[in-house]
Amino acid sequence: MFSVAQSVGYRYPFAWVAFGGGPTHWWTYFLKTGFYHCFVILGNGREWCIIDPVIHYTDFIVIKTRHIEALFMDKGYQLVRTTPHIPTKVQFRLRPCTCVEFVKRFLGIERPYLWTPYQLFCYLKTKKGK
Repeated sequence: MFSVAQSVGYRYPFAWVAFGGGPTHWWTYFLKTGFYHCFVILGNGREWCIIDPVIHYTDFIVIKTRHIEALFMDKGYQLVRTTPHIPTKVQFRLRPCTCVEFVKRFLGIERPYLWTPYQLFCYLKTKKGK
């Protein structure tokens, strides 16, 4: 199976996952306050790629700054540092296409019962960046 990450030989060694946002749709009112949305931030310390899966498209933004943490924390987001992994086995996943599922797939997290941004936040905090 062809993998771009394996063919070019480089993958970002860590990622930030941002949690925050506000209630935008009726179903988001059931989520924990302050944990309505999540997205991934990758970078090298100077240039950052933000991959933001919203309900009807996925936004890809490039930012040049040395202060990515301060930039998002000033906007009210909570950031968790983690390490992306490539899953060891291929699993069939039939789950809703949500921001949480997107972030889990991007990071290689194989936890089918993580459904909400707050559950993902708690899981990443227990991993302590690993």
